[in-house]
Amino acid sequence: MGLINAFTLIRAISLFHLTAAYFLLTNPSVLAEQTIVIILGESMRIPHITSFSKPTEVTAFAALVLALLAFSDLVAASLHELAALEYWTSGVGVRLAALFSVTGYVYLFKDDGMFGSGSGGFGRRNNGGAGDLLKNDLVFTAGFLEVINWFFVFTLLRDERRRLAGKLAEKRHLQEELLKD
Repeated sequence: MGLINAFTLIRAISLFHLTAAYFLLTNPSVLAEQTIVIILGESMRIPHITSFSKPTEVTAFAALVLALLAFSDLVAASLHELAALEYWTSGVGVRLAALFSVTGYVYLFKDDGMFGSGSGGFGRRNNGGAGDLLKNDLVFTAGFLEVINWFFVFTLLRDERRRLAGKLAEKRHLQEELLKD
């Protein structure tokens, strides 16, 4: 048993999503100018986001999506233990795959990445595709941190499932012993 419960960590991630939604709605430059965003972006040579100086319709929509995600995650983490365990063990893998894909896309398809439009990669010259707007340090940092957190949740859920299965097996064993007597 770990020091932290998987559902406690999910609630903490949800509160982080609510906080990020608030800043996207009021002052998105706070998120774009965080030290971790700048350091990870510079270390991975990913361009810095420049259009987060003031709130826009896009940041308001992103805030709405994050807030809805946070509230639905809070509700799902507050379910009965067995129902929450079933829900989260089936959903975390999909969420991890999607977040890993986005983070990998930003890194691999950056201008000087392996598949980017720069000179060193296997990619072709790209004249501004739809995914080019994702190639910035804020998307990379958010995806990277989400992958770390959700992988931790994934491992905690496996431990919770193992613990619960042990308790159910012990309970069944005790019931069988009582029926024999």
